[in-house]
Amino acid sequence: MRKPVRIFLFTIFGMLCFLLIVLFLLNNYYLFLEKKQNLQMNKQKLINSEISSSPLQKKSGSGEETLNLIPVPQKVVFTGGSYTLPDKISFSVSDSLSDKADQFLKMVFPEKFISASGGSNLIFIHNEKLSGQEYNLKILPGKVSIEYSQPEGMWYALVSLKVLNRNYSGTIPCVDIKDRPDLDVRGVMLDISRDKVPTRETLLGIAQLLSDLKYNHLELYIEGFSFAYPSFRHLWEGKETPLTGEDIEALDAFCKSRFIDLVPNQNSLGHMVQWLATDEYKDLAECPGGYKLMGLVDMKGTLDPNDPRSLELVTRMTDDLLPHFSSGSFNVNLDEPFELGMGKNKKLAKQTGVGNIYLDYALKMHNMVTERGKKMLMWADIVLKHPGLIQQVPKEITLLDWGYEASYPFEKNSRMLQQAGLTYLVCPGTNSWTTITGRTDNMLATIASAARNGATYGAKGLLLTDWGDMGHWQYLPVSYAGYATGAALSWNSRSENEMPLAEFLNSYVFRDKNGIMGELALDLGRYQKFEEFPMLNMTTTMMAFQLGLRNKILIEAIMDKMITGFTVLMGEIAPEAVSGFKTGYDNRRPFDFEGLNEFLLSKEKLLEETRLTTPDSSLVKEEYMNAIRLIRLGSGLKKYIANGGSMKPEEQIFQLTTLREMGSVYLEVNNRLWLARNKPGGYERSTAALNTLMDQIDKKIRQLKKPAVLRWTGRQLERAGAAAAALYLKRV
Repeated sequence: MRKPVRIFLFTIFGMLCFLLIVLFLLNNYYLFLEKKQNLQMNKQKLINSEISSSPLQKKSGSGEETLNLIPVPQKVVFTGGSYTLPDKISFSVSDSLSDKADQFLKMVFPEKFISASGGSNLIFIHNEKLSGQEYNLKILPGKVSIEYSQPEGMWYALVSLKVLNRNYSGTIPCVDIKDRPDLDVRGVMLDISRDKVPTRETLLGIAQLLSDLKYNHLELYIEGFSFAYPSFRHLWEGKETPLTGEDIEALDAFCKSRFIDLVPNQNSLGHMVQWLATDEYKDLAECPGGYKLMGLVDMKGTLDPNDPRSLELVTRMTDDLLPHFSSGSFNVNLDEPFELGMGKNKKLAKQTGVGNIYLDYALKMHNMVTERGKKMLMWADIVLKHPGLIQQVPKEITLLDWGYEASYPFEKNSRMLQQAGLTYLVCPGTNSWTTITGRTDNMLATIASAARNGATYGAKGLLLTDWGDMGHWQYLPVSYAGYATGAALSWNSRSENEMPLAEFLNSYVFRDKNGIMGELALDLGRYQKFEEFPMLNMTTTMMAFQLGLRNKILIEAIMDKMITGFTVLMGEIAPEAVSGFKTGYDNRRPFDFEGLNEFLLSKEKLLEETRLTTPDSSLVKEEYMNAIRLIRLGSGLKKYIANGGSMKPEEQIFQLTTLREMGSVYLEVNNRLWLARNKPGGYERSTAALNTLMDQIDKKIRQLKKPAVLRWTGRQLERAGAAAAALYLKRV
């Protein structure tokens, strides 16, 4: 009899221990909850006036007429009268560029009849005193004259004429323009590696828009298998739908004819997650067992820089990629090697420092690139983190200083890089990624800071980044405002108060006959003002999808961990940005759900009233309507997490069912919209978080339909689990 008694006693003891642990965790749960409720929050709701145009969009107070042209020319004088571009353009050229003039005119005005004749209405005049990209454009009531010294200047003058002709519906005001760029290089880097690979037609359309904005540099960011590497066909074929060499060659030729340098771009140290996930290359990782970024994210993305096979892999990738580009430059990236010195090279890092390990690999890359006749570009984040390396960076390398917050220290970094005699580009962003519809005011301020300080401290140019983090959920048109702003301020860095951004977006980019879409697109990038605090690099609504349907105490603990991680990660490079972010988080306010709902309703109504006339006008409207639907879904999820615990089961089921239906409609529409501009590969990865959320909602609804006792028990166990996870996160 002793054995059964012993088993019984052990069982009772185990049950008591389990009960005590649950009670302990529940006590911690309610302590966490009390702390959350006692946070000092600003409960004043946002008023409509806060959701208004950025001061960067306001015209100067001079009272002078503003020309609807982006980039804003350096000097414009209105001379009175107007000019109508005839259907038949006859031109004369004073030098040997007659063939170029004919070629450019046919490209810029394909709908016009072009001829060279003595009785010309368009006169080209060679002026050797002008710089290469400089031009003078004089529009008179009866003719147009263009002065230039090089083909680029001729091209940019004709692009200005083209844009003015569309913006003024064929009747152009007579003006005298003297124009040249502040920055020699004006570029865009488009992420094609975070799930979304654009079709060739989409890329050609983007390149055409960039050409019309006078950009002269374009990069397609490649990591993983977004390029169809011939040597690694076995790793991507049947799994991905990458850009092919033929796609790139077609884009390269298109860009080259429009003075855009299509620069090859390939990550070569960090961000190698997809390569290191393969059996063939997993042992090349710095941390083969993985690494917890910020204590939260399991990753294995950095090559071991001291394994010769790492450079062999990157060299083989490079030799597959470069033959398809005519550019003399190559961006090897080398940014964010998060695990560097944390694994195989940990001992060496203690001896020589992580910075020296990094620089040694960068110099090996530089040798490889120069052997192939290219000039190397790389991101500046690690060099800026270890400023002692700056003097050791070869002068032939172009450093790329990226910063995506208005408080990023472009001035300090630009001054430092100039004093070191290094060639560099300032690199702000469109702020479209991880936002759904953008972060308009931050985008405007960050690009303005980058351009202004780049021009002041001798930057060679500006590279506007357009990333696709967390599934590349933003639709392409969300980036258009950023493209226009980057073009305007990299060309004329002092034009931030004169650029007619909303007007230009209306008349040229969206071609909205009702003049609504430009301001609407900008305003939709301000919805985060209804959120709790300004999140770094994203919105809290977007973050809600990554966290999913979890207990609010656990979400709070995850957010606290993330804030600490961001502070450590960015503190050495941009302490100003981190400080402001931390202050905002510590003083966060309640999410204004009611205000956001009213805001979105007003924007939906305005969207219905637009009259877009672009070839993809119906697609653009659908994209914005579905983006609004996604914001509603995210805010609805946040509202349920915040308030669901106080609702009756039937009320919770109703709310969750509504979210489930909204998510299903979004996914159905999104799949069609994705295929309208992009290749199919990557879609399942992109939408994985949303599909997981749908499953979580279904599971929660099933739980809510159970008997009351089972619901209560499940709720207590969920709270105990959340408290356990929160305690764990505080200690790791």
